[in-house]
Amino acid sequence: MATVRIGMVGCGRMGNVHAGLLEKIPEAQIVATCDILPDRAEKMAAKWKARPYTDHRAMLAAEDLDAVYVCTPTRTHAEIVLNAARKGCHIFVEKPFTMDLADAYRAAEAVRQAGVIGCVAYHWRYVPFLAEAERLLQGKPVSLVVAHWYWSKPPIEWLRDRHEGGGQMVDQVTHLVDLCRHFGGEVEEVYAAYSERAYPPGEFNNWDGYAVTLRCANGTVGSVYSTYALFYTVRDEPSVDIIARDLLLRIRPKELEIQTPKETRVLLEEAPHHEHVNRAFVQACAQGRPDLIKTPMDEGLVSLAITLAANESAVRGRPVRMAEFLAEAKTRAGLA
Repeated sequence: MATVRIGMVGCGRMGNVHAGLLEKIPEAQIVATCDILPDRAEKMAAKWKARPYTDHRAMLAAEDLDAVYVCTPTRTHAEIVLNAARKGCHIFVEKPFTMDLADAYRAAEAVRQAGVIGCVAYHWRYVPFLAEAERLLQGKPVSLVVAHWYWSKPPIEWLRDRHEGGGQMVDQVTHLVDLCRHFGGEVEEVYAAYSERAYPPGEFNNWDGYAVTLRCANGTVGSVYSTYALFYTVRDEPSVDIIARDLLLRIRPKELEIQTPKETRVLLEEAPHHEHVNRAFVQACAQGRPDLIKTPMDEGLVSLAITLAANESAVRGRPVRMAEFLAEAKTRAGLA
């Protein structure tokens, strides 16, 4: 396969996670790095013998890139995606896609117009054992999906502010919501209630308890709940339960548990969390195969929308209809 020349925008925590995995992929070559903190860009650049930048626009203007990774704070994603698409680069963007759904629509449209490959990093979707879950569900209507994530305050300072990171549902639990809609069907209505009781006023500008009910167009119902009130070493793994007649599928980060009246078995995954999505993206770019991307921009947009709708519901105290929520954002994006 051809070498994929990559520009890495954002050389912090997630940028380094992806860069470490790209080292294992022979076709991937980081040729430029970019971060508003020069030492971060320079450190990663030195490892890859790449050129460092502090402005993604300067990097795009100077470099001959095949692809761009966007691993910056969420509010900056849309501008970088728009500029990279206009430059004709394939784009890998960390979730959540954006903080504003109208921005997500504009970015997704720019990717479509440019004819480039776009991928939102919902890495759970790329784990191989999900193929077995899909096989077992063939011909079986899903009755219920249930997801949960127990954790503590985010370690990254800007993520602790719900106005910057979106809260746990948008930033973290979005992975589980994405799986709920993948297996349960497209969500028609969202109702949410959140709490702010675990921390004293002024310590944590975020919700600390989340309870969300999903109603899908096909009749499936779902429950998603999470918390920021616990501690980093809590002995509980995030999970998604998918329930059909005589079938329970429990998805955890590194395993799929299958329970039927006749058996219980577990499929394990040994690869690091983000390895498969990185391999799929690089292969898609090298071979010109957008079909390898399970979470293109349009998919990432809808999963984002459900979490933003949950926030809206919690603030307003009423259910949110997804068709209306999506249409309003599309109108604001000037694409209606």
